[in-house]
Amino acid sequence: MSEEENIEKVKKMYEEGLSIREIANQLGLSYSKVRRMLIKAKVNFRGKVPNDKIQKIIEMGKQGYSANRISRELNINFNTVLRILKKYNLGKKRRKLDAKEIEKIREEYIKGNSIYRIAKELNISTNLVVYHLKKMGLYRPIRESSPTSA
Repeated sequence: MSEEENIEKVKKMYEEGLSIREIANQLGLSYSKVRRMLIKAKVNFRGKVPNDKIQKIIEMGKQGYSANRISRELNINFNTVLRILKKYNLGKKRRKLDAKEIEKIREEYIKGNSIYRIAKELNISTNLVVYHLKKMGLYRPIRESSPTSA
C-alpha cells in the first residue's frame, strides 16, 4: 500500500469517528505518525471536549470554581480546563502578596511555624510560602541523612 493510500485509509477511519489513538492501535502505528498523516491529509481535527462539557466548564468558571476543582469534578485534564477558561477570559487573576503578608511569612517561619500552618493562616498555597522563603534565603528543606556504611 502506498503512503497516499495509507493516508486516505487513516483519514477515512478518523472521519468515521475513530480516535487517533484507536487508529494507531488498529494499524500498529504510533500516535504521532497517525497525527502527522491526518495533518498531511488536511483533516479538520474535532475538539476532544464535547460542547456540553465546555459549557459546564464556562458555567463553573463564572461561579468562581477553580480550574483544579472543575478538572476533578468533570474528570477533564487540568490544562484543558485552564485553556478553556482562558479562552473565555475566566482564568483567575493571581493575587500578589503585599509587603505585610511577605513579612508575616518571614516572621512566622522564624518563630518555627510550619509552612502548612503559615499557608493556612494567609489563605495561600504552601508552594507560595516556600517561594517567598526561598526568595528571602530562609528556606532550608529537610534532608534525610543517608545511612553510612560501617
